[in-house]
Amino acid sequence: MRRVVLALTLLFATGVRAEEMAFYVIGVGADSCEKFIVAAEEQPPGTYKAIGSADGPYVNSISKYQQWMMGYVSAVNAARGDEGMQIKLDLTEMDSWMRNWCSRNQRRTVFHALQAFVKSH
Repeated sequence: MRRVVLALTLLFATGVRAEEMAFYVIGVGADSCEKFIVAAEEQPPGTYKAIGSADGPYVNSISKYQQWMMGYVSAVNAARGDEGMQIKLDLTEMDSWMRNWCSRNQRRTVFHALQAFVKSH
């Protein structure tokens, strides 16, 4: 417990901002914006393509990013708690915003784009 308190004290004492902290991003959020843009070219914002198969539905590449984005924003909303502070946009708006940001920042990750999205909303 002392180590945790000391680490937090040092973190805040040195003024390190959250976006500068290193941590492991799980899933497609670790993909580059360039990879996201390639997947996004398959469909208009907020849409995806599903094809039925014997093993269940197949969905195209953009769907995995959309699902990850919605899960991330849902977690942010849960953490914010206050309903007035929550992000209340539909998938099309969020997807369009992400495509624009990633087009300008192709070497960044999908996670970085979502961080910027959350900060702007």
